[in-house]
Amino acid sequence: MTVAIASGCTAQLALAGPTWDVDYTNDALQTAATAQIVSASLSPYINIFGRLSGYGFTGPGDFVDMYQISINTQTMVSISTAGGSLGGNATFDSQLFIFKRKGGNGNRVRAVALHGNNDAAVGNQGSRIGDEFDSSSDYTVLAPGFYYLAIAGVGSNAIADDGSLIWPDLDTAGSTVFGNERILDNWGGQGAVGEYHIKLHAVNGFVPSPGAIALLGIAGLVKRRRR
Repeated sequence: MTVAIASGCTAQLALAGPTWDVDYTNDALQTAATAQIVSASLSPYINIFGRLSGYGFTGPGDFVDMYQISINTQTMVSISTAGGSLGGNATFDSQLFIFKRKGGNGNRVRAVALHGNNDAAVGNQGSRIGDEFDSSSDYTVLAPGFYYLAIAGVGSNAIADDGSLIWPDLDTAGSTVFGNERILDNWGGQGAVGEYHIKLHAVNGFVPSPGAIALLGIAGLVKRRRR
């Protein structure tokens, strides 16, 4: 039944960008070293379908899925399971997280915590990554590079390399919380599970919020200083 649901959604979204549903046959795992690499491009959409199944008959629990995505140019991106105009959905109370990949060129690959969100809005248990400077914005700015997108149910928590929670408080609905660039070690807790559809949308011609403009300015300044 669950695969049929995903297949139906896939058919409706066929014209809105590529679909990635590899998790149904090859589980997306939960660390930087084991994250599933999404080879489909964000141009301008990616629709990621999958399932968190909890404990199965064999193997470790499936409470978190992580995907590696690539951003080629500085981009405003919407990432959502919130439904409505943002798209995506989940059959459980979801959380979304974004990490930047660090290392990987001869160094140990690590996931650096950037953004986390629990509820997209009051009364909406879907999630969306927005602008932590502007709670009304549904978009975040991602510079070129590799990123990890993680989905987990409420009850699962990202654990830093010092053993503490990276996001100790995601209770404010609509709030995107900065991860303070802490290094992900692993995940703890047995969160909610079920089916999900994550919709990623790269926005062209979008007027950034004040917070996003500030981020773009900072990124440009850093780039100029490096030069």
